[in-house]
Amino acid sequence: MRLLPVFLAAVSGLTSQTFAADIPLTDVPAADFGTVEELRLTRADWTGFNGVLFFGGGFLTGSDSLGLDAFFRSGAGGGSVGYDHQFNSIVLGASLEGAITNFQSSTRSGSARQSANWLSAATVRVGYDAGRFMPYLSAGVGLGNYKIERKSDGASSENTHVAFVAGGGVEARITDNIFARADYKHYEFSEETYDVPGWSSFSADGRADMFTLGAGYRF
Repeated sequence: MRLLPVFLAAVSGLTSQTFAADIPLTDVPAADFGTVEELRLTRADWTGFNGVLFFGGGFLTGSDSLGLDAFFRSGAGGGSVGYDHQFNSIVLGASLEGAITNFQSSTRSGSARQSANWLSAATVRVGYDAGRFMPYLSAGVGLGNYKIERKSDGASSENTHVAFVAGGGVEARITDNIFARADYKHYEFSEETYDVPGWSSFSADGRADMFTLGAGYRF
């Protein structure tokens, strides 16, 4: 009976060694999830040239010397090119943009069509670097066309109005180079004179509010 504990211990040790020997040991590589720094965006700031494609819509209101007001709604699509340079947390930039619109309506009398088919703007802006986001304010000058055409014979008069432009928006980094943009611009158009053959001359001015969403690439 005194030999039983010694025998059991020997069997247990031998079994453990045999069982362990039957299990092949391999090196399992540790999962590489990357460091925190590797997961962050590597672009240092918002400096660089950029291009944006955008879509959206807005409202155009106008008034003329005849005492008539007009209200239009339209979608819009276009693009812009620009350049930004960052100084500490402040970002200064400039851009040129153009948009195709489809503002159309008939005069109250129903005798003529009114339309505005494009807008453009040259603006400067100041933004704030908030990491992945950059809110900004913009201001500049714009251009927009307006046309009135008599339905009976197609006689028309068309002008390009100069506008003061002011607005703002926000950009959000998606990758180091790709970003999204939400933008608002208000156009305050100059007064211009219209001469449709057979009608008395009249003057008209207007204002537009445009809201767009876009995707851009920073070079």
